Amino acid sequence: MIVAGRGGGGEGVRLVLETEEAMLLSELADQVDSVLLLGEPDDPALGRLLPSAYPDDVEASAEYARYTRESLVDGKRQAAQRVRDATAARSDSGLVEIELDQSEAWGWLTFLTDLRLILAERVGVEDVDDEPDVDAETRDDYLRAAYEWAGFVQGSMLEVLDPTDG
Repeated sequence: MIVAGRGGGGEGVRLVLETEEAMLLSELADQVDSVLLLGEPDDPALGRLLPSAYPDDVEASAEYARYTRESLVDGKRQAAQRVRDATAARSDSGLVEIELDQSEAWGWLTFLTDLRLILAERVGVEDVDDEPDVDAETRDDYLRAAYEWAGFVQGSMLEVLDPTDG
């Protein structure tokens, strides 16, 4: 994966993915969408994506969710769909090149945040400074690797979108 600024001096991000990376992102976008669409109300991953606005007030939290949840879920599902759409392009070179303007790039960052929240829940990361639980089952190795890779992509995009001088 290569993440760079867009050519021509415009603001945004240019991603160059190997076909396998593009397929992985598309598959992960499907999984985020599934959690949002089909997730059980008591799924802790869904709780991370849509936390209670008022954890100490059940009524206020339910009222807030009633007015905002559908819109939040729609926005997150649209972000996942945009990732699926962008990663669907195939080339004979084995690479998928994606040009994102600044707005599109921030949408991808929304998706990557949602993805990492779900994966963090699945591999047992409680805090951003935590490492995934090394005692987790072998099947979690894929999820742990995806969590770390998504973090790399997210960090690389942020460096391009918001470079620091120091």
